[in-house]
Amino acid sequence: MDVSLPNDVLRFLLDFLKEDHVALSRCILVNREFNWAASSVLYSQVVLCPPYVPTFDILDRISSASQPHNAAHVRALRIGGYFTSDILSSSPVQATLVAAVKAFNHLHTVEILPEMYPENLFDEVLEQLLHRHSLTTVRVNASCMLETGAPILARIHGLERLDLQCPNRLILNRLPSWLTRLNRLRELHLTSNCGSVTPGVLRTIAPLLTNVSALSFGLSYSVTDDDLFGFLAQLPCLQSAQLQHYLAQRDSQMRRLRSLTVHHSPTDDSDNIERLCAWVRRAIYGAPIERLQLCCDEFDESAFAPRCFDALVNDFVSANAVTLHMLDLGGWLISASVVSSLFDACAALAEFSAAIDKPGYLEFARRAPAMTRLHTAVLRIYDVGISVSIEDATQLMRSSALRRLTINDLKAEVCHCRDCVIHSLIRVIRRAVGCLGIAGRRCALCGPQS
Repeated sequence: MDVSLPNDVLRFLLDFLKEDHVALSRCILVNREFNWAASSVLYSQVVLCPPYVPTFDILDRISSASQPHNAAHVRALRIGGYFTSDILSSSPVQATLVAAVKAFNHLHTVEILPEMYPENLFDEVLEQLLHRHSLTTVRVNASCMLETGAPILARIHGLERLDLQCPNRLILNRLPSWLTRLNRLRELHLTSNCGSVTPGVLRTIAPLLTNVSALSFGLSYSVTDDDLFGFLAQLPCLQSAQLQHYLAQRDSQMRRLRSLTVHHSPTDDSDNIERLCAWVRRAIYGAPIERLQLCCDEFDESAFAPRCFDALVNDFVSANAVTLHMLDLGGWLISASVVSSLFDACAALAEFSAAIDKPGYLEFARRAPAMTRLHTAVLRIYDVGISVSIEDATQLMRSSALRRLTINDLKAEVCHCRDCVIHSLIRVIRRAVGCLGIAGRRCALCGPQS
């Protein structure tokens, strides 16, 4: 079957298959247009993430991507996993990575976050990144901040986003002079263990971040609440913050903030939870918050758990009803009355995630059809008195604007526009590549097709 579509449209449609490398590899064989579009999707992101147990094909994908006809498609290089002595002795990892970065002329994102590595493994890769003028995003961990790597890393320029995971003194000593050269920087993320970041470091870099609109800060016990929020108050363009909460922190005012993500430790102590809620209230006071997310590893999964977050949500809703688009409480339990007040006040709510009991779920199911902008919901039901089937979820989605619904371990996704142009074009593509054995695969928009 002959399929004739503009290259950009074909590239957009095949992007829905970006996680299916087998299907994309087969699409490459259809014709020249499919070859270009499928290759641009297949090689747009190259990942090297060796497992702990040595394998013999870890470099196949990156070697293939380094070929001249594929290298121009590469936009992102992500490195992780375990670079053990066995793997490094059996595969030319360093040489392959250096050759790849040389070949990837349009590289804009590099992520080097390995779990295990020898010293200096990535020094030559960093040297090559100095010549990649298209580079806008760099994410690295300690593997690039050692004695020889840190000076090279701090010479990279032209970045718009910089992520330093567990920044150490070697890189922090160079950070002020580095930031003076990064005049296009819009995001700075200092994540995970930030124990080396002192109040003095924050005072030094604050005047250099006047154009930064997004910032993350991990855990540093030497930084008090006054230090942190005094630092944040000096960033006039700050709109999004991701912070690690711990009990030493107390107060904040960030009047331009639109998005706040709070990482905090598990706790079942009501006093600590009240302090966390009070801290969040103060952090967002007076800010036009659009997105609020609370992240924790463990929750009290009981319908009898205290509703410690009810007051926080009610206060938050009363102050941000017009601006709120996303509320993610993770597994923290809220009551049915809070679900009702939230849906009453926040007509623009598009994403919602929380834990509820049986009355809370019934209230959600009753109110969801009236929420015309609510497209995503993630619910944890802490109540043995209710069981939700896939049929229940499907019916709820059909009666509302919901496109994605997760209830405990049940996940459902639907498309309400089965006759939309995108769906019709995907059906044409599916018929075209049917002879290659991928017809009948699940459509990313509308599910299986006949």
